Amino acid sequence: MIAIVAVLADIVLILTHRVRASPESAKYTPWPYMAAGLAGCVAGWLVIGRPEAAWGDLFLTLICGVVVTSEAAHAARTLSGRPWAGWATALVSGAAAATWLLPDPLPFT
Repeated sequence: MIAIVAVLADIVLILTHRVRASPESAKYTPWPYMAAGLAGCVAGWLVIGRPEAAWGDLFLTLICGVVVTSEAAHAARTLSGRPWAGWATALVSGAAAATWLLPDPLPFT
């Protein structure tokens, strides 16, 4: 449930950025934000109790937590003009993506 809300928020942020951005911003590859998203996924996985992962769950977690999160972090940085907004988006969205690995829709229930 948390992961679905995070992915939807990331997609809205990315679409807003794409509507407002100049064509040159499409050339940027957010590698540092991908690393931060992956770190957020690992941190989220540790916080929720290191659940065992199936291949499909892990693939979904990595796509949402690394690829979508890095684009959303770049969009947050560009739209806000503050570097911390991108890093915070990458870490929080990455951690939220780790909840795809849970067998229940909500953690700690």
